[in-house]
Amino acid sequence: MVFHFSHQSSSFTRSTTLHSRFLQCKTKQQPLRMQACTCFCSQGLFLTALCRQLHSLVLKLGLNSNIFIHNSSISMYAKCGSLFEAQLLFKACSTLDPVSCNIMVSGYMRANQTGSACQLFDVMPGKGVVSYTTMIIGLVQNGCFGDALEVFKDMMDHSVVPNEATLVNVVSACLHFGEIWNCWMVHALIIKLVVEGQVVVLTNLMHAYCCCLGLGEARRLFDEMPEPNLVSWNVILNGYSKAGHVEMARELFERIPDKDVVSWGTMIDCYIQTKYLHEALVMYCAMLQNGIGPNEAMVVNLVSACDRQTAVDEGRQLHGTVVKKGFDCNNFIQTTIIYFYPTCGMMDLANLQFEVGVKDHLKFSVSAWNAIICGLASHGHASMCLEVFCDLRRSEIRRRMMWSSVEKLEMASDQEARTCEQRRTRNDQL
Repeated sequence: MVFHFSHQSSSFTRSTTLHSRFLQCKTKQQPLRMQACTCFCSQGLFLTALCRQLHSLVLKLGLNSNIFIHNSSISMYAKCGSLFEAQLLFKACSTLDPVSCNIMVSGYMRANQTGSACQLFDVMPGKGVVSYTTMIIGLVQNGCFGDALEVFKDMMDHSVVPNEATLVNVVSACLHFGEIWNCWMVHALIIKLVVEGQVVVLTNLMHAYCCCLGLGEARRLFDEMPEPNLVSWNVILNGYSKAGHVEMARELFERIPDKDVVSWGTMIDCYIQTKYLHEALVMYCAMLQNGIGPNEAMVVNLVSACDRQTAVDEGRQLHGTVVKKGFDCNNFIQTTIIYFYPTCGMMDLANLQFEVGVKDHLKFSVSAWNAIICGLASHGHASMCLEVFCDLRRSEIRRRMMWSSVEKLEMASDQEARTCEQRRTRNDQL
């Protein structure tokens, strides 16, 4: 039971309660139960104190020699951010174990310590697909895309067959270089490894093609997919939308079997980008009739489009949707609305929106202050504009900006001092 609840992040109370009852009844602690408890504590809950309690219990019961519990304890500490304790347990191992090495590599990557992860990866024994995939995923997550591809090349040189997770992250690494020939190479490898039926891999490759201006290749890949899922439909739809192919995007949109808010939002964004505001609003109304509500990004795009084309009535209706959906707590949406009203000549509503927002949550938003100052200036309200500017200077946000600027200046000065010291040292050596 403890093992079952430990794999459900929402079952914290049940898992800990059951484990406490086991202790009170003095039931013999089985290794599997202790492994389940350590797995539970490592599920992103940052329960460092509980981790130490469980580790103490492991030592007290003499289960620290069990390799499964030992590795679970290392993982528990690493995932809770207690890398120091994880390192102590890892160094206590008499020999390097591939599983514990994989856990530590993942922990180092999670803590942005790519150098330590690379050093351990170079010396670890028995590197298999899990080891290489863990390394590639960590490098991609830390923005080391070139290093990730180098590890993948080493993986291929050692004849280690990649799995789905490996290829997904390799495609993500190739995407950041923006060169379509990288997509071609990965695509050829996918065909060679006979994994072209993997929808997740092909969907990511299709996204890479779209971003590398290979919309034709992306469409061919999509048409060859036997059963594309909703994400696949949305990816190719987004590709047509970004390229401005409105008619082809609409034709594809109509074929999507179960449209979600992403599908509707992508099509609406396509109309907005091509300056078809009326069609975008018609699509928005059709979405509401289908029982799907908007998200925050969609509302921002529509209000901004109404701002650019001075569609007053439509913008005010969207403002009503913002209030109804509770989006008025979003600083970005509030700032967009404040920009909208002055553009449409409704400075009184812009002032009202700003005053309500400042009292609530906009007092620390620089963009909101900029929006109302620009609106007042553009409508010739010079005295009110100066008054708001003076309020900004007296506000807490100015002090925060000043401290941030001072910190940046100190960092720049320290960096310049170190650079000068390094130059003097090189000159002395010469």
